[in-house]
Amino acid sequence: MGDRCDVLLIGFEAQENLGLRSIAAFLQSRGIRAGIQPLQGMPKEEIIGRVCASGARIVGFSVIFQRMLTAYAELIADLRAHGAGGHFTAGGHFPTFAPETMLSTIEGLDSVIRHEGEWTLVELLANVDRPSNWDRIDGLAYRAEEGIRINSPRALIGDLDSLPFPIRDPGGGITHRGIDVRSIAGSRGCYSHCSLCSITEFYRSTGGTLRRTRSPANVVAEMEKLHGDFGTRVFIFQDDDIFMRSPRHRAWLRDFLAALRGARLHDRILWRISCRVDDLDLDLIRRMAEHGLGTVYLGIESGSDAELKMINKGYGARESYAAVELLRNSGVPFEFGFMLFTPDTTLATIAENLAFLRFAGSAGTVVNFCKMAPYTGTVIERRLRAEGRLLGSASSPDYSYEDARVRLFELFATQTFHQRNFEDDGLVELIRFARFDALVARRLLGASGGGDEAIAEMTLRANESALDALDFALALIGNHDVGAAMDHWSILEEAARAEQAEERRLVSELRKVMDGNGAALSRAAALS
Repeated sequence: MGDRCDVLLIGFEAQENLGLRSIAAFLQSRGIRAGIQPLQGMPKEEIIGRVCASGARIVGFSVIFQRMLTAYAELIADLRAHGAGGHFTAGGHFPTFAPETMLSTIEGLDSVIRHEGEWTLVELLANVDRPSNWDRIDGLAYRAEEGIRINSPRALIGDLDSLPFPIRDPGGGITHRGIDVRSIAGSRGCYSHCSLCSITEFYRSTGGTLRRTRSPANVVAEMEKLHGDFGTRVFIFQDDDIFMRSPRHRAWLRDFLAALRGARLHDRILWRISCRVDDLDLDLIRRMAEHGLGTVYLGIESGSDAELKMINKGYGARESYAAVELLRNSGVPFEFGFMLFTPDTTLATIAENLAFLRFAGSAGTVVNFCKMAPYTGTVIERRLRAEGRLLGSASSPDYSYEDARVRLFELFATQTFHQRNFEDDGLVELIRFARFDALVARRLLGASGGGDEAIAEMTLRANESALDALDFALALIGNHDVGAAMDHWSILEEAARAEQAEERRLVSELRKVMDGNGAALSRAAALS
């Protein structure tokens, strides 16, 4: 990582950052020395030292999380203060939608690369010392004498098979029970038009195709290479959706399964996909499971018809219930994304959502929930801004509710469940890890299902405890005005303490089960 290079790309890598690694591979295939510097897991002083020692003519920052804007601004300022030269550029969804904000607030940043970065970086490097040519580089935004200039968007890369595989490091994957776990992507983009999501907007604003797909043979060839090079046996598909609806999508999946069987990988690997509730096909899911599918991540988001309509998901709560039932019947483990709070949340939608979570939790998956973030560039962000309801900052956008009691309920949920839902050592991640460990042990190592029943029982207990606490808080808050509810806050605090005590008991029991299975209970990042 300390080698000198022409382009150094800096980004978050909890798992391998496939966006950065794809760009680095593209640059290297054109004779450009490109390196990657992870943003996390290293003291800032060491990152600064490595950047300064690299001699990179371009340093690129991957802003994949809007909440990290302040951290990037501070790092760029520190790099400049320590004499780091070169051209600093940034890419990602937020820089694409808000290049003026990036360039006007981060003094040390020289440019923004909008949308896909492969060819724009190549052209920028060729002209980095000739600013008079920058106006001809599609996809670039930069400071000019007349102010911030935003060039025309660059056309998307049409043939993803033409791209080299992302660069990989021997220690870049996650290792569990001696098995290498890697991320992989079979496509770019998404056909859907969800109002909360910046993915479709990111590709739509180029005028290009909303979703492009690699061929099944190309994807399996990369899986074969990873299996051969690193012994990879668990693959996390980072595609925004694995579509199953149209004949073309089903044909792609059938060809993919045939290619896995032809490569003799189908009975040696596990893989995880993400999809929508209206993508699911029971027969196809079962066929996929016969070829290594181990987990499905389902983007449910809500159990309320009103909120699903606002999100523009294109389906209703009935389809969400049906999807859970289908996956229960398939026997394939699943997890799901769910937003208990949105700009249109009312006490009534909270009640609907808690009822849905109780149903979903009964299917054996751990219940989790979050708040919708109004990301820059999305339909919902524009709507909230127009309504005068957009609050917070660029790095931490927020919104108000029509009913102040919803904010009070959110406060209870945040104070009670933040550790449980979002921390690496929280109950949700630990249960996910335990389930993942059991799946790996059973499917890849031929172990008996030691502890499976205990883990399933603890999952149900965790769900019931959390939902009982939420139901109790909703009833108390819903039956009072804000002032009276605040007068009863000590009662809610007692309910929160009882819930958190149950979480601690479950974590202790989970550790004992995992110790008995020979796997230390640790961060559940592998299939998250």
